[in-house]
Amino acid sequence: MSMAGTSVGKMTPVAKWSLIIGSILVVVFNFLFPTNGASPINPEDSATYIATVGADADLAQIYLVGILLGVILFTRGIIGLWMASPEGSVARRRLGIGMLGFVAALSTWAVVLGLSLAEASVAGDVVDATKAAGAGVAGMAEKAASAGLIATTLHAAVYGMFQTATYIAYISLIPLGGGLALSGIVRKEFGWLIMAIGVLVVVLTSIFPIKTEEGIMLFGIFSVITHVTFIVLGLQIMRQDMNSSSS
Repeated sequence: MSMAGTSVGKMTPVAKWSLIIGSILVVVFNFLFPTNGASPINPEDSATYIATVGADADLAQIYLVGILLGVILFTRGIIGLWMASPEGSVARRRLGIGMLGFVAALSTWAVVLGLSLAEASVAGDVVDATKAAGAGVAGMAEKAASAGLIATTLHAAVYGMFQTATYIAYISLIPLGGGLALSGIVRKEFGWLIMAIGVLVVVLTSIFPIKTEEGIMLFGIFSVITHVTFIVLGLQIMRQDMNSSSS
């Protein structure tokens, strides 16, 4: 029973799987993206970044769509956590604040990924035009320079929105974790851990912005930690539901 006297509900199978699969998609496709991986490229080195993305532009766009799908599913899982919380409780109100934050973050991530798709497409044009210019094709040097200017502008826009999306998402983890710790849906330690992750990422990315080499590395590490935490959380909820059904 909750503090408000109403019982804890159960997440729907769709919500549980969305939380787990969404987290997996985000982690996998983020890692596969050409500029990320074990040694991410410094976003401030825009020329190298654009050349790397442009060399695998088609794959990069597929990975970006995979990340977007993962974010959508993850947000659906967060909504499921809120729906499973006890009605009228403090936990539900806090989870509700976190849930609304993640819905807002989804919109912002969609803008980030949309700009990233455009950047990948133009980066592909830069690489192709540069190769053609090197082969002596007339007019290709000018085309490469023009496309490079557009790609650089898009790159700056991507990382400006990236910082905003990070703030919205990780600030939202703070009330979400607090609500989860009080909800009774899962062990309270999950809630405290999620709160701590939210606070740490907000503080660290304020000191080391996402557009810097240190910032993007920290974001990558904490993104993996965050989503692994939610994968474990989803599996734990599934195990609890299976045990309660068999008892």
